[in-house]
Amino acid sequence: MSDLEFNIKHAGKVYPITINADAKAADLRAKVEALTLVPQERQKYMVKGGLTDNETLVSSVIKAKATVMVLGTPDANLVFKPTDDTKFLEDLTDKERLMQEDTIPMGLRNMGNTCYFNASLQALYRIKPLREKVLAYNEPNPDLHGQLVIQLRNCFNAFAQRKEKEFTPIILLTVLRKIYPQFAEKDPSTGFYKQQDAEELFTQLLHTIDTVFGESLSSKFEIEFQTTVKDTLNETDVQTKIESDKKLQCHISGTTNFLKNGLTESLVEKVEKRSEATGSNSIFENSKKITKLPEYLTVQFVRFYWKRSTGKKSKILRKVQFPFQLDVADLLTPEYATAKIKVRDELREVDKQREDDLKEFNQNILEHVPLSLTPAERYETQMALEESKREHWLAEFAKKFPKDLRQGENPSSVYNLIGVVTHQGANSDSGHYQAFVRDDADENKWYKYNDDKVYVVTREKVEQLAGGGESDSALILIYKGFGL
Repeated sequence: MSDLEFNIKHAGKVYPITINADAKAADLRAKVEALTLVPQERQKYMVKGGLTDNETLVSSVIKAKATVMVLGTPDANLVFKPTDDTKFLEDLTDKERLMQEDTIPMGLRNMGNTCYFNASLQALYRIKPLREKVLAYNEPNPDLHGQLVIQLRNCFNAFAQRKEKEFTPIILLTVLRKIYPQFAEKDPSTGFYKQQDAEELFTQLLHTIDTVFGESLSSKFEIEFQTTVKDTLNETDVQTKIESDKKLQCHISGTTNFLKNGLTESLVEKVEKRSEATGSNSIFENSKKITKLPEYLTVQFVRFYWKRSTGKKSKILRKVQFPFQLDVADLLTPEYATAKIKVRDELREVDKQREDDLKEFNQNILEHVPLSLTPAERYETQMALEESKREHWLAEFAKKFPKDLRQGENPSSVYNLIGVVTHQGANSDSGHYQAFVRDDADENKWYKYNDDKVYVVTREKVEQLAGGGESDSALILIYKGFGL
């Protein structure tokens, strides 16, 4: 009989397992103990029956290629049960409290006008496929772009491990300035590095990601358009072409109040140029419709413009509201929209079932967490149950995805907001950049990254980032495909 190969997941880490097809639960427990340091008697397997009988055949419970969650506290990190019957939160040790409360993510030290850099890094880390590719990068002889990714990997590793409250990405910044000299510009009067535009940095970092990883990752951000170019004075002069970009732009006019309005208007542009057909100048209309939506949609608010009187890129302060869930069906070609709307409606039905299930689950979760466990074990059990529930519903969403999706394509026309990069101030050369990033597990919980200071904030705080003054105004929005 061939070997059985699958994965076990413990404390956020995944371990590949290969055992004989006739191996028993006791054999698996011994192998898992060696990998995780969790004693066999403390191992709890999130499978039917829990593998509590050591004589059970593993192959009868676990399928090939499956990922099985394992609970249990390693000896090295064991938190012993309290001697008292009842122990309140304020009575717990620091170690126990950390087990029960979410750990605040790591911040980044400001190295002198580098808030634009810090905010962009925090936002990029939230994009799961990008994060995973960067963390797994291990090119032995990298070029300069590869060196930048290696330093980005070191930064992301620090985020993942959370050993300190802050990280100083000085080498990453040094390599960045070698590749993109505009970020090494200094103020001649002070000799200090200048503040830079976070959107320009965000774009350049994505260019490096594209250069190093190619289509396998860049396709997840790439938008494809069908562009129609029409001479408004000569109706017979019409051309159609396919173009692509990695962001949508929201131009802001005196009547732009909502993101969707700005996006719609930005897809139609009129320019004056010479007509090859008539030999004279004419007004051409360029109109775009989307023919491929990416898994991750980046939206840029075009808030900065060059102001000749001041010699600086000034900021449009107008308030423009943006949604937590964005449906772009009306920005697509008609045939593409029809297919995406069908999937959108099916996913929304699944989402209703998910919300009902999670409501009941959250009300009764403590019934599945034995009081006899230590605080660390109770916390770990609750987190594992919640993650298992999330994975179940991701699988339910995936059942509705079309089979003919292109690489990196969003199944529907809907996106959920997961990150915002903001700017305070009146121009791009000054002020302050921050990032607001949604928690991976809790849709209502957001983190505010103000360089090395990180805070938990509510959705209501994020809603206030629409602008309307020199306070925090959304500059970059990051949306993730619905159901992904």
